Amino acid sequence: MVTKLLSQMSRIELLEEMIRCQDKGKEALEEGMLSEYQVLEKRYYLAKSYTIDPSTITLGITYGIENDTNLFVVNELRGVMAYGHAIGQEEEIAYPIGMLIEITFPKDHSSPKTS
Repeated sequence: MVTKLLSQMSRIELLEEMIRCQDKGKEALEEGMLSEYQVLEKRYYLAKSYTIDPSTITLGITYGIENDTNLFVVNELRGVMAYGHAIGQEEEIAYPIGMLIEITFPKDHSSPKTS
């Protein structure tokens, strides 16, 4: 069986691949195969990245990362990879855009107090 590259898959094929990775990943966890699970998790997020329009990612904006406590500032996009740095760190790192979580802050609608 010849496996297509994720970049060559249609949106439907990508969604099917994401489901396959989730199912196989669940099996791998149940069988205690952590490294297999991690490979499938990475493939899941890469497949998800190909379903996202990279133009929806804003440079200079802070994002959360799936399954990570770091906040991440995107400095550059290369294909489906976002390059930047975690808040408080200088080292450049990269994540698939499918792992980025948009952070929304509540708007303060209170009016300034006047004396």
